[in-house]
Amino acid sequence: MRSISLNTFFVSIGQGLRIFMAMLLLPVASRSLGAASFGSYSLATTVMFFVMLVDDLGLNMWVTREIAKYKDRAQRYFAYTVGLKVLLIPLSLIFVAGYLHLSNYDPATVEAIWIFAIYAILCSFRDLAIAIFRAFEEMEWESISFSVEKIMTTVLGILALVTGGGLRELSWAFVISAAVSLVVSLWPLFKRYVKPQIAFSWREFFPMLRGAVVFGVSIFLTTIYARIDMVMLSMLKGAEYWGWYSAAHRLVDFTNVVPTVLMIATFPALSRTAGVFSQELNRVFTRGFKMLLLLAVPMVPGVLLLSQPIIVVFYGQEFAPAVPALQILGCTAAVLFLNIYTAGVFGATNNQGKLVLIQIGGLALSATLNYLLIPHWGHVGSSMASFATESVVLTATLILAFKRIVRLTEIRFLRDAVLAATLMTVLIYLLRAWSVWLVVGCAVVVYFSVLFALRTISWQELAQLKPRFRNRDENTLL
Repeated sequence: MRSISLNTFFVSIGQGLRIFMAMLLLPVASRSLGAASFGSYSLATTVMFFVMLVDDLGLNMWVTREIAKYKDRAQRYFAYTVGLKVLLIPLSLIFVAGYLHLSNYDPATVEAIWIFAIYAILCSFRDLAIAIFRAFEEMEWESISFSVEKIMTTVLGILALVTGGGLRELSWAFVISAAVSLVVSLWPLFKRYVKPQIAFSWREFFPMLRGAVVFGVSIFLTTIYARIDMVMLSMLKGAEYWGWYSAAHRLVDFTNVVPTVLMIATFPALSRTAGVFSQELNRVFTRGFKMLLLLAVPMVPGVLLLSQPIIVVFYGQEFAPAVPALQILGCTAAVLFLNIYTAGVFGATNNQGKLVLIQIGGLALSATLNYLLIPHWGHVGSSMASFATESVVLTATLILAFKRIVRLTEIRFLRDAVLAATLMTVLIYLLRAWSVWLVVGCAVVVYFSVLFALRTISWQELAQLKPRFRNRDENTLL
């Protein structure tokens, strides 16, 4: 098997390009559409995530786990998963129609939601191919697929907007890009791993659904309590509030790429080493947890102090009301770093049922807090609800994980991260009048210099994270 570092490298390329392309498209879209239409665009992309969930029900993640264990079953799982996804398409469309029937959105928003529903279905099938690439731990194909989509989305989206197009044209740019990305994914899939085939059998579907539905419920709960704020805000407040909140939320979403990359790259290895307090499982988990915490801690003071210039640089003065939301969501992002990664360990070790119970509580808490806070504080109230929910979920997840599944093999990095972040905060405060990019650069240098001085991290440790090309038969984890 390939090393985790190599898989991380390939996944990082695709996700890194995704961030870069989004940073190009985001300022153009926000300035061209304005706060209200930008809010409608963000709402449509939020509904899109739920459409993907309905057409997937956790099948893609289940396919990755099962094929990682039983590679000889790849063809069978692929054929029946395609068949099941085809049958789920009408259910996805019914979901959209029901949601729109209960809402009172303007025609442009409704049209954008339907267009993004098409995009979601295309992505669901593309992601099945990516699930198989992950199972075989050959993430370069995932990187290529995502890169093609993001480059096309950015180029077509910007062209549509600068030539006078609006929300409709931007939405169709996503659909076209997803269709091309799907075709690009199918070429290596059919050439190297499986043959084109679709199969239908309720005898096969029921066991697959039993295994996948826990993943699906977990993903659904994670998605809904992470995005219910946007849905409730769209119903309880005006379109401008959606725009301000989504502007802050999209900047925070960039940071989620880091724990997602690490979780994706380590998931097959965590699945292979699954076992209660397995030494190898502890080692793999601790390495990822340490790196994510060292990156998460400085985000809190950094975003709190620099939110104002960041919003102005990306969106312009029209989005200034998004500043307090970004300050709170920056703290939420730090919590999510650890939340996303820890949740992956539950799935890899077949403990996702326990995670679902925590997420149900998180959903109830999120809905309650949003209902209470949005009428009084609008998008800022949604931000507060998000931070409180993620903090409670992380606390419960870590307690259960450390009690039943995994152990940290070291903890000194917790103290060192706080010390380094404190010194970095002082520097940011002293240099706050400088250019935001210059301040961020200086802060990064100071933070990591302190970590190196304390020997919290070393060049040798970082070298172990570099991609090392290995034979496919080699069974090295890191």
